[in-house]
Amino acid sequence: MLSTTIVHVCARCGSDSIRKNGHAENGGQRAKCLACQRTFILQPQGKRYDQRFKDQVVAAYQDRMSIRGITRTFGVCYKTVSRWVGQKSGDSARLRGHAPAR
Repeated sequence: MLSTTIVHVCARCGSDSIRKNGHAENGGQRAKCLACQRTFILQPQGKRYDQRFKDQVVAAYQDRMSIRGITRTFGVCYKTVSRWVGQKSGDSARLRGHAPAR
């Protein structure tokens, strides 16, 4: 029987002196570097949304679908939708029905 050992290191300082530090919202194991005090997820899942999906969400917004309807249809948080629309238009204050952020 073969066994493998995985040694995790801190991405910031490269130290291997880390300890477990709870779990993230998605269930991933969190860790804390004892050298630089940085916290991170040991095995991150990567990007969740691809660019084609983001474009579909922004197109739905541009087709006059409400943000609440988009969150229900696509399962994306309204803050994420607002950020994607703001990035696409270049100004997040241009969202329909929303006051500009100060």
